[in-house]
Formats: sequence, structure tokens, C-alpha cells
Amino acid sequence: MTQGSGTIISFTGQPDTEHVPADMLLDGTRDLGEATYAWNIETDVMTWGLEATHIFGVREMAVLSSGTAFATLIDQASPHSRHAEVFESERCDQGTGVSFSTRYLVNPAPGLRFWIEDTGRWFANEKGRPRLVHGVCRRVLAPTSEEIALVTKRHFDPTTGALTRADFCNALGDAIVTSARDPRGLVLMMVAVDDLAQLNKTYGYHIGDEIIAAIVRRLRGLVRRRDILGRYATNKIGIVLAPSLADHMEFVANRLASAIRGVPIDTSAGPIPASVHIGGVAVPRDAKTAIEALHACEEALTDAQDRTDQAFLAFSGDPETRAKRSSNRASTDTVLTALNDRRIELAFQPIVRSGSGEVAMHEALVRMTSPEGELMGAGTIVPVAERLGFLHLIDHRVMELALETLRRRRDIQLTVNVGVDTALHPDWMAAFRAHLAIDKSVAQRLVVEITETSLIEDVQGAQRLIEAIKDCGARVAIDDFGAGHTSFRNMRLLPIDILKIDGTFIKNLARSEDDRFFVQTLLQLARHLRIETVAEWVQDEETASLLTSWRVEYLQGDFVGVATQDLPEPKSSFRAIA
Repeated sequence: MTQGSGTIISFTGQPDTEHVPADMLLDGTRDLGEATYAWNIETDVMTWGLEATHIFGVREMAVLSSGTAFATLIDQASPHSRHAEVFESERCDQGTGVSFSTRYLVNPAPGLRFWIEDTGRWFANEKGRPRLVHGVCRRVLAPTSEEIALVTKRHFDPTTGALTRADFCNALGDAIVTSARDPRGLVLMMVAVDDLAQLNKTYGYHIGDEIIAAIVRRLRGLVRRRDILGRYATNKIGIVLAPSLADHMEFVANRLASAIRGVPIDTSAGPIPASVHIGGVAVPRDAKTAIEALHACEEALTDAQDRTDQAFLAFSGDPETRAKRSSNRASTDTVLTALNDRRIELAFQPIVRSGSGEVAMHEALVRMTSPEGELMGAGTIVPVAERLGFLHLIDHRVMELALETLRRRRDIQLTVNVGVDTALHPDWMAAFRAHLAIDKSVAQRLVVEITETSLIEDVQGAQRLIEAIKDCGARVAIDDFGAGHTSFRNMRLLPIDILKIDGTFIKNLARSEDDRFFVQTLLQLARHLRIETVAEWVQDEETASLLTSWRVEYLQGDFVGVATQDLPEPKSSFRAIA
């Protein structure tokens, strides 16, 4: 048994104390002792001496209580393990057991990696298979130069002990080359932790890291030692199963997902439930190169995350799916090219005062001109951008155009719709403040519209956002109010200036008693809270007359004014209704 300097080997091969519990920071010349154990392979139960938790740097004995749990401690880079020494041994038990001695790398906690020397003897059952192991474990205080080199050979994510993204991608490429002649091929999986942002927000980022690290350890304990794990992104863990048959992919993925979902994860904040979605691709059946495999796997993961009925989806190469993806790529290219070519424009729909018919403001609506000169409306642009993840680019451009218009036309007021996800991002608020700093008078003629259904998902976040916008001098409106069927209390909680009643309650107003009751109740409450109201989708004179009699402040819809690309001079756009 080796004794020496007492260093703890970190990911860089240097002494590391940052992630070590206080009770582990011992004198460098002291031996941490040894722990004896017995492992009943048939029941998978492990029993240990008193020093076990101290030697392995774990808080709870549960991590050491079974062979399966112990396997999660073994670092991916370790070339040896007790399991391999016992189950891959070519020696036979002649009645006195089979001795073994091995050293392996363990990763019991984020950022803590060290070598263990494990010496013992295993005993066989009547069929000659291992049934019982007795041994002793000791911390290796002076790793050899080869062992240190092995630790530093690849780069590892300090939180999870899995390979970094770059090393994982390289390892995937190597595995594809290595398995090229194996008829079984390999499987690449991408495991995404569900709702990580919400977990971070609820419990703190350090707890989020604990959850990710624990999930990686569970995954490591369920896959084979030769399989490769890497932290591909903040909430994504890549797994290379090599070799592996494509037909086994769904079974393995569901087993992994069930293991994560089945038992809450112990954290320093207490047990927290977690779940994952998984995408998978078979190589070389559905992808030939590492890049192809990664892209296909991410596509499969994205499809899986859209499902609520299952946790796993494999990449599909069927013609219908390929056609859909091709259409998505074409749509993305069309809109992004329009952004780059400055073919995203504005149209303006008037919003009038109900009593006088005077134009009070205009809503700035997004339009796109195709290379052939065809004008496309928001109904074509926004759903594509939202589905494919680049709505924020549209929002940024629309706001830029609206502010340019306000600087050019000082006789108008504009309302501009912005997505909550866009507005909550620091980049948008920074750009918004910078634009308004150029001409502070612009903010006084700007109303920022935010959709109600997005706001009610995080009322506190919505409060902060609205207050930040108002601090810049602009006003805030809730768009499509009523669509989310939220309680009226949010009208009181959110410091809004204008409430835009969802058009679905307006279009049938003359014929629907329920809609009339809802709108009248809403208007009474809005007046009590001193919030101005806009009725959208006003399509006829009867509806306009009703709303005017109920003292709604503003009307918007084709009856009072259609959207046009040319901004008209402020004037009455329809005859005032008595």
C-alpha cells in the first residue's frame, strides 16, 4: 500500500481543496486510514468499516451501500475497477477464494477525484461465479506519474466529472472510427435535464449543479464502463454507447429516464425530484460522421422535449420527417435572410378614441417582403420564428424600427409588441435603454405590449420587467387580456397602464351574452384600477357602439382602421359614434 505526500489530485493534476469537505482537509503527511468491506454480489449489499465515508469523501453511507451505488463513484477515465477485477478475472476459486489488487480513480463529489487502492479476495458460488468479495480500500496518497497523466489526458467538467464538450465530441469521432468494422455500430444519446432554469431559480444554481452531478452519476452507474459520458451543454449530457445495436436504443433510454425520475435526488437542500428527456441516433445507420450524429441527436432531443407522453425519441429518417425539417430550414433561411437584407418592415394600424374617433396611437406590426416583392404578415413570420427559436431577433428588429419611426415622426405614438422571453433577456433591456438614451422624448410616446399568457407564467418576473420598462419612461400594455383566463388579481398586481382586451371576446360581442358580461366586468374593474382599455378586433358599427357606451377608452380593428405600410397623418379615421 502506497503512502506519500498526501495530495488530492484535481482535474489539472494539482492539489485541489476547493471542493473538499472541511473534515477532509487533513495534514498532508497523514494517512486517511483504510476501510474494510464485504460485498454480497447476490444481494448487491455492501457493508463497510467505520472509516469508509471519510476515505471516500462522501457524507452518507447510502452511496457505498450497494455495488450498483458504488459503481457510480468510479471515474470515467479510470482504466480499472473492482467490478472488472472480479468479473473479468480468468482465475477460478479453488475453495480459498481468488486474490486481487487494483487501483482505480473515483469521483465522489464535483471537483474531487483521487485514486483508491483496493486489495481483497473474491469467492465463487457452486457454479463458479463470484458471489462474495472481502477487501480493504485505502486512499492513494502518491499517484504515479502515469496515473496523474491519465487524469489530465482529457479535460473533464469540474461539476460532473464527465468529459467537456470538446473532448466528448473528439471521443465520439474516435468511437465512430473504432467501431467502423463492428456490425453492431454505436448509439449516441443526448440527455437533457428538464426545467433546469426553474430548478436554478427555485433552489439556487449550486443546487442545480448538485442535481446535474447526481444525474451524471446515475447515468454512469447504468451504462457500461467503456461507454462515454460528456457534458455537452449546461443541461445536456451526451452518452456514446459503443458498440450498441440500434434496436436496443429505446429500451436503454427508457431505463435511464426511469432511473432519474424514479427516485428524488438528495441535495444539500433536501430531496428534489428530477426528470429528463432523451434523444438518440444510431451510427452509421442514420448518421455517418460525428457532426451528423450530433445534429441528428439534437433534433431527436428537441422532438422528444415537445412530447409529454414519452421521455425518449430516436432520430427519424423517414421522408415525412425529413420534409418537415427541410421546410423548417427553408423557413428559417427565408426569415433570417430577410433580417439580414433589411426586408423586415412595419405596418401601422390605428387605435382610436372611442368617443371622438380621433386617432390616438398606432400599433406597429411586423411585415416581411419576399425577394419576389410579396408582402407577408405577422401570421406568417411570428409562428415560424417562435417555433424555431429566433423570435427574439424579430422582436429586436421591430423595436429598432419603431423607435426610428418615433424619432422621425414626433407627432405620433406607437405601441409595439415584444415577447416576454425576449424582454426578460438582459440584452434586450440594455439595447432598449441605449435606444431611448439617444432621445428621451421618444419613451413618452411609446407603449410596450406584452402578451398576458406569457406574463402569468412568472408574475414576479413580469412585475420587475414592467417596472424596468416604465423606469425608462415608456408605458406598458397587456395584450390579449383574457386569453390566458387568468384571475383578475393580476390586474392589480401588475403595474400596467393599458389593458388590451383579447379580440376573441370582442368579435362576437353583439351576439354573445357571456362575452358581453365578461367585457363589462373587465371594464368596471379596469376603471376602478385606473387602467385604460383597448378593445381589439372591432369589426362592425354595432360592436363599436356597444363598447363606446360602456366607456372603453380605445377601439382597434378593421372597422376603425386597417393596417397600412404608410403611416398616415394623425386625423379621425372613422366617424365618431354618438
